[in-house]
Amino acid sequence: MDSSPDKRIVFLAIRPRFAESIIKGEKEVEFRKVRFRAKVSHMVVYASNPVQRVLGYFQVSCIEENDPEYLWNRYNSRGGLSRTEFLHYYGKAKNGVAITVGKIWKFREPVRVPELDATFKIPQNFAYLAHGMFETILNRYPADLIMKAQSSPREPGLYL
Repeated sequence: MDSSPDKRIVFLAIRPRFAESIIKGEKEVEFRKVRFRAKVSHMVVYASNPVQRVLGYFQVSCIEENDPEYLWNRYNSRGGLSRTEFLHYYGKAKNGVAITVGKIWKFREPVRVPELDATFKIPQNFAYLAHGMFETILNRYPADLIMKAQSSPREPGLYL
C-alpha cells in the first residue's frame, strides 16, 4: 500500500448512493468543489446519513482541478450523476475537482466510526486522517479488493 508520509489519507463523507456506487466500482470519478491542500494517496469512503458507516477505501489515481464545464465534458460518463445533478452541485462555481478512483477495497462489514476512533468527529465534507489511524483501519477490518486501478493519463492540470 503506497501511503507514503508525503501523501495524506482523506476521510470522505459522501451521500450513500454515491458512496455505494464508488465501492462497487460503478462511479469512477468523485466530484468536489474544493481542491485538497495536501497530496492524497487514499480516500476512506464514509456513507453519510442514513447509512453512517465506512464502506471501504480507494487509491487515488489522479486529481484534476478545472472549470466545471471542462470536468463534465471529460468525466460525465464516469461520474455517476446526471448533468442536472452536476450543474446543481457546482452552481456558479468557477472551479471544480475530479478525483479519479484507482484500486478499491470494500470492507467485509461496514464499519461504524466510533469503532475506528471514539474521538473522531465525522466531517461535513472531508478530513485528513493520521497515518496511524489508517494503518489501524487496514489491520483491524478485513477488506476485499473490488477493482484494479484504471489507467489514467497524466496531463498538465493533474496532480496527486
